[in-house]
Amino acid sequence: MESIKFRRILGLDILPGESPQSSRDPRFAYLVLIDGEVRERGEERLSRILKLAEEFRIDAIAIDNVYELACSREGLADLLRRLRHVPKLVQVTMVAGKTYPLDSLAESLGLARGKLNPLQAAEVSAKLAYLGVGSELLLFEEETRIIVSKGRSPAQGGMSLERYKRNVESLVLNKTREIRSSLERLGVDYDVFVSRGKYGVERSVFIVYAPRTRLYGVVKPFQDRDLQVEIEPVIRSKPVFIPLSSPSRRRTAVSRYLIVGVDPGISTGIAALTLKGDLLMLTSGKELGRGQVIRMIAEHGVAVLIATDVNPAPLYVKKLAAMLNAELFVPPHSLSVEEKRALVSEYVEKLSIPLKIRDSHQRDALAAALYALRKFSAKFMEVREKIGRLGLDIPEEEVDALVVRGIPVWEAIRAVSRDYYLPTVRERTLVPRTEVSCFRKLSEELNERIVKLVKRIRSLEKEREELLEKLSTMEAQLWRVLKIQSAEARRDRIVESLQKELSRATTENARLRESLEELDRHIKRLRVLLSRAARGELVLAPRFRRLPEKLEGDVAREGVIVLGVLQPNDYERLLEFTARKDVRVILCEQNFSEYYAEMMACRDVALLRLSEVKPLDVIGDVYIFEKKPLEEAASRKLEELEVRSEKLLKDSLRRIMEEYRAERLRRLRLKTS
Repeated sequence: MESIKFRRILGLDILPGESPQSSRDPRFAYLVLIDGEVRERGEERLSRILKLAEEFRIDAIAIDNVYELACSREGLADLLRRLRHVPKLVQVTMVAGKTYPLDSLAESLGLARGKLNPLQAAEVSAKLAYLGVGSELLLFEEETRIIVSKGRSPAQGGMSLERYKRNVESLVLNKTREIRSSLERLGVDYDVFVSRGKYGVERSVFIVYAPRTRLYGVVKPFQDRDLQVEIEPVIRSKPVFIPLSSPSRRRTAVSRYLIVGVDPGISTGIAALTLKGDLLMLTSGKELGRGQVIRMIAEHGVAVLIATDVNPAPLYVKKLAAMLNAELFVPPHSLSVEEKRALVSEYVEKLSIPLKIRDSHQRDALAAALYALRKFSAKFMEVREKIGRLGLDIPEEEVDALVVRGIPVWEAIRAVSRDYYLPTVRERTLVPRTEVSCFRKLSEELNERIVKLVKRIRSLEKEREELLEKLSTMEAQLWRVLKIQSAEARRDRIVESLQKELSRATTENARLRESLEELDRHIKRLRVLLSRAARGELVLAPRFRRLPEKLEGDVAREGVIVLGVLQPNDYERLLEFTARKDVRVILCEQNFSEYYAEMMACRDVALLRLSEVKPLDVIGDVYIFEKKPLEEAASRKLEELEVRSEKLLKDSLRRIMEEYRAERLRRLRLKTS
């Protein structure tokens, strides 16, 4: 029995005031323990902790009460199904079927003393699981369901709908073949249920008799518009706690022996009869895997005979009999519909309670069980006759079960009689005292070797898992290529593809390097600009494509704006804009009438063309100018306009005086004349 079961453990404890029933994501104290060493601890939301579990590839989640994570079995299953790498769920306070306080366990094992805070509780939980203390909650069977189906429902439409169905059904068929090949290469047992369509396969369901973890890298979930592959572990009907220190998992013995009739297919029928002919179970269901059928049978007894109604027996029935270690009964010929109806009708008429048979699968399964029972009924009567004649008090069903397995009646009676009447003698071997010390020394040496070997095995197992993941990925890729190309063409295509990929990668690398260098230069330039702006050497001017309709906020903090275009009808709004905002300089990307510049100059606002002052840089809709050249250009523009205005004013006055003199001279002449 190993003392350490897990290498990577995540210890959890819910924080005070938090609840799994809350609508919000609860907070937990957590601690990551790897090979006995603390790697990380803290407090986070559960969703973030689950991502952390994925990052560390946690083997087990240890907690004092698993229902702190979710309130129900379904909630816990949904929680674990979110993770690609599904860890074990360990309740450390459950020891040998009994629950103990976490504080008591911690103090008794020297891990902590006194009342534990959430972080300490998380640490103690992780260390207890590392020591092999606690019980694993088995939520899932050792089975995985893989469903291959279409990705979406097609829209209405004539030929396009048929083409869509042909395409999707061929995709489902190819993916089904691909998964089947992957499972056969992996060497795992499985059942597959296929719903065939007009052009291929509409849907297929694999029941794989292996845990989800064994399929990592072999079969992957997939979804696009036309195809989806869902992978989910099969949830148990009843969760079970298994002690971490338990070397085996034993099933309690049952006393009833069964003849089970099976009719396999997309819908599978199952009928279970006792050896006396009492019907214990009659049911049918879609896509029932062998594991699920075995669990259903185990609830009623032990199957000693698996019967079918067809010859030869289906592969599903053969595998089911082998898994149950039961005898396989195959009729000498496939039973006709009339024979099956007659068998079932005769049986139903003898029952005191009416029996309703819901479908043909139930009928065929019951007919197979009844046919097998009829074949053995003479042997069973012989067993009862001989036991009665001998006056033995032994269970007849035990003898019947041996007879069904092919043992002659007398030998079966003798075997059961020996078990019931002869006492069991146990031999005791006395070990000389001189040998005890040798054994003790040898045991210590072997324990040391075991510890070393366990460490070595863990290291090799880790390396093996990594290599298997890589190998599975590479095999899947190679298999797809091998199906399409011949050996020589395949090699050339692979080389050519790799060369193209290398060339693309080289080109992309060069492009990304240039982009990175450009970004570095841009960042350096921005740093310089920010430094100069902080010292007041630069001016940041927002850019507007047109004059804003609404003047909201501080649009011109530094008194400078840039306009894309200035329309002739913008003069009134421009005057309003400059009146309401503290604007000193306006730069326009396009040409404009000098009339605007003169009018703005009257308000001490310089209206410049962008070509008159070149910006240092443009970031989005913000222009960056050097402050001194901008102010000089604005001052120069205002001075030029002022000089021009004065000149125009003088010219206007001179012209007015000349016109006045001419008019006065004209009037004097008129008077003298």
